[in-house]
Amino acid sequence: MKKLLLFTSVAVVVAVLLLLGVRWAERNNRINLSRVRIDNSCMVDSAGIAEVLRPYFGVSLLKLNADSLRTEMQNLPGVDSVTVSIQYPETIVVTFTTGKPAFVLDYGLHQVPVTFLGELLPAGWINSELPVISIVESPDSSVIASAINLFSKYQFDRSVSVQVRNSSIVVTQNGIRIVIDPARALENWRSWRTVSTIVTEQINEVDLRFSHQAVMRSTEET
Repeated sequence: MKKLLLFTSVAVVVAVLLLLGVRWAERNNRINLSRVRIDNSCMVDSAGIAEVLRPYFGVSLLKLNADSLRTEMQNLPGVDSVTVSIQYPETIVVTFTTGKPAFVLDYGLHQVPVTFLGELLPAGWINSELPVISIVESPDSSVIASAINLFSKYQFDRSVSVQVRNSSIVVTQNGIRIVIDPARALENWRSWRTVSTIVTEQINEVDLRFSHQAVMRSTEET
């Protein structure tokens, strides 16, 4: 019983001393945020990161709202997810997971890099190796989304040209134009993969927008 009482007394004293030590450190600004380590920021805008972090510097780590900081960081362009960990006495570590550009939407006057999931990324993430989807006329967003879904499913390389028009998606492969119905893009492409084995050299366009039919047009006809 005496040992238990002694142990309890010591534990209380230690807890009080720790609490007093923490209070002293906080009053003397010894546990305020003064250092941030950024991991895996890749091409995330460093100015945007700095702007988000600025209000947090000088804040006690005991009062720092890591959830709020995480949410603000995730709102930066191109960021998928963020983790924030606190390392006492004065540091936080911010780790990013970012999207990876898979292709480019080319609107003529401007270009937008996009991930395979269809997430838009900052224009600065474009590189010359990315395949391009050309947007012509003024297609509805659902038509563009259908083209993105088709592209992401089959991951075309730069040798394949993809053009999105008002009411069709035109894929040019090996010199042949494949015209697709946006509402049935995946189904149409599966049909193309079936009929492509019987397309002759004289055919330069295959229109798959008609139900269960592949309309083939020769060079002379087009």
